[in-house]
Amino acid sequence: MKSSRVTFLVLLASFVFLLAGCRGGGSASNTSSGAPSATSANSPANSNKQAGGQPGNRDSSSASGTASPAAPGSTPTPLTSQPQLIGSYESVEVHDKGVVTLMSKLKTTILFQANGAYARVSQAMGKTYHADSGMFRIDPPDNLVLTIQVTGQKIDRKIVNPPKLRTHKFTLSPDGEELRMTSEKGATAIFRRVARPNPS
Repeated sequence: MKSSRVTFLVLLASFVFLLAGCRGGGSASNTSSGAPSATSANSPANSNKQAGGQPGNRDSSSASGTASPAAPGSTPTPLTSQPQLIGSYESVEVHDKGVVTLMSKLKTTILFQANGAYARVSQAMGKTYHADSGMFRIDPPDNLVLTIQVTGQKIDRKIVNPPKLRTHKFTLSPDGEELRMTSEKGATAIFRRVARPNPS
């Protein structure tokens, strides 16, 4: 009788010990995989600022790189990038009063740079007969304005003072590969991009 009572107490103590161990293990695993500890939450690396510079307010879209969820019933707006007028464009044909002229012996190349500078060279049979450079800008919706500041190349370079403005109507294809420039007289020159700028 006494031995059976001792055995019962030993089994009961073992059961209580195992039960306490299981609960302790569960709480330990929840702590490690649940909310961050106070040390990591208060570290400077985890503090986020909004555009206004207010610390402690987390902007989930800027921090994670994903857009915040849209409101119910709204249609998400796709992200589209506008084509940029940048790189070297070479003339391929001219449309004037219903006549299409292919540019085989006459070539004009225009380089548009990201800083707003441009350089244009026109050649006939491989020899330069005109060159100018300066700045360009785009006046919405479809005006390309060239500010000619220098004409000629190397030895015959001349400063244009005051600079001359030349405005063209223009369109740029969605991929940025084709440029169409229409002069004040109505002739449209079609250019194709032959070189892209080197990535910075």
